[in-house]
Amino acid sequence: MVAVLIYQGSKGNIGVVIVGPIILTIGFLAMKLFIYGNSFKTYNAGGQAIKELKGKKIEVLENIGIYIKGFDLFDQKNFFPPNIQKTIYDFDKADLVLTEYSMVLMGKSGNFGGEAFAYPVEILIDKSWLTSLPKAQIKNWEEVNNRINIQIEDYNYKKSINIDFKDRTEEIKRWLHYKSNSG
Repeated sequence: MVAVLIYQGSKGNIGVVIVGPIILTIGFLAMKLFIYGNSFKTYNAGGQAIKELKGKKIEVLENIGIYIKGFDLFDQKNFFPPNIQKTIYDFDKADLVLTEYSMVLMGKSGNFGGEAFAYPVEILIDKSWLTSLPKAQIKNWEEVNNRINIQIEDYNYKKSINIDFKDRTEEIKRWLHYKSNSG
């Protein structure tokens, strides 16, 4: 587009040669900064949660395969105004931080040619929480075919969401079993 503007401007007005490409370049840079800025906010939220957990006993499980069932983006309680701090459960891998009272789910997806991050969510077993992240409550969990399926109720959505963990199921099951019996 810049080349077309320069070519068209060279036939007529010199101002089009200079101003057109500058405005176009500034517009593309502004869009790129907006997109990367919002992506960094979601990525940085996971780091902030880890800082809030400093000094607490945690276990980190990385790159766990996940399958999400029952998620509908249009099932939000408050759709407007849009809020970047709502977790959109559209990912196929996640890092999981297991804490004393909750698990922090940091979803990531490779659908866009690079790694895209979902806003993290703290999934609670009881009413105690340790971070400032959005919250979801575990309603039920079960082991099915060497997978762990948990049913959660995210406070931003009307219906419950099922998360099917494909990897590291023994560690997750041990944590869930221990926390369910002690909580």
